[in-house]
Amino acid sequence: MQRKPKNYIYSGNKNAHRIFSEITVVLFMIPLIVFTVVSMAPIVFSKTPMYIPTTPTGTTFGFVDIEYEYVIVTMNHDSFWMFDWGDGTATTWLQLEGNHTAIAQTHHWSTPGTYQLRMNFKNEQVPEGVWSDPLTVNITTYTSNDFPNKPILQTGKIQGIIGNEYTYSALTTDPHEYQVSYRFDYGNGNLSEWTPYVLSGSSSYRSFSWEKPGEYSIRAQARNQYGLESAWSTPYQVIMKNTSEDNGTSVDLVFFNNVYYQIIFSSSYNGTFYNPSSGSSNDIQWKGGGVFLIDDDSDGRWEYLYAPTIGEIQPYQEQVIPQKNIFSDIPWPLILIIVSIILGVIGVILVLIKTGYIYMYDEEVVVEK
Repeated sequence: MQRKPKNYIYSGNKNAHRIFSEITVVLFMIPLIVFTVVSMAPIVFSKTPMYIPTTPTGTTFGFVDIEYEYVIVTMNHDSFWMFDWGDGTATTWLQLEGNHTAIAQTHHWSTPGTYQLRMNFKNEQVPEGVWSDPLTVNITTYTSNDFPNKPILQTGKIQGIIGNEYTYSALTTDPHEYQVSYRFDYGNGNLSEWTPYVLSGSSSYRSFSWEKPGEYSIRAQARNQYGLESAWSTPYQVIMKNTSEDNGTSVDLVFFNNVYYQIIFSSSYNGTFYNPSSGSSNDIQWKGGGVFLIDDDSDGRWEYLYAPTIGEIQPYQEQVIPQKNIFSDIPWPLILIIVSIILGVIGVILVLIKTGYIYMYDEEVVVEK
């Protein structure tokens, strides 16, 4: 028997199948080659820093020869920062210290003008440094009319006991309504820190205690938010005694209505409000919470509140409690609503009767004779 060879049917030619197989192998090898090359290549870091440095914060206006503080906030302890003041000078490279999250520097400009303050940032990845956007600072000259007015001592102890902490407040205004800060000279070589800035015409305070008995001169100074300092206030004599002297009597100085008064305390809760210029005096009343009520004109009413612990005195408005009458507790609005509803229902019924929707009739009764 003669066998016939099997016939194979191809969908295309042999060359097409061979080319397809070669392309498949190449496509498989390309990712493998790329992965191998990348894994063996050295890592190249971008020259762009983790972030562009922010513009430093601080005043954008000031006067010549006044020191101003500028701050940059950062969390990069391995980075370096430099302040460029825009006048041809700059700081050295600075780093964060300890657990700090900000770097602060002060600077003054000697010539009026407009300056561009910038920060330069660098680290190992960016050794050449990157600049922040500029902060524009305008510096001008000042005159005698730019300084805050000489402050006054508004409240404070002028006779007290050593070792006790006493509060002193000062008050002034600024000709340009700039915010103001105060500090105090306690007459024993100690100066207080500057208080936080407050609005022009507002007072602020600091507390202090003397360790040795004696007489001291206390005074205050003001500074506006752009660094101009006022003259010192008129000093006041302060007498500090031992606890064994004078039974602990203490005296406060209080200034209001352009007059200096004295509050003479006979105890922690009792005292006298005294006017040295007129010689008049009135009792003060303890209100609680470290606050006293003052009657300054002997009219039997309290006009002022005095809080010695914060050195503040302010007008007092006595609350007037209205007298009640027998009708004050009656809920008149509710009664009017109920009466209105009742009258409305009656009116509807009358209308229905008049229009014939409701009939009113009498029942006839037949009586047999």
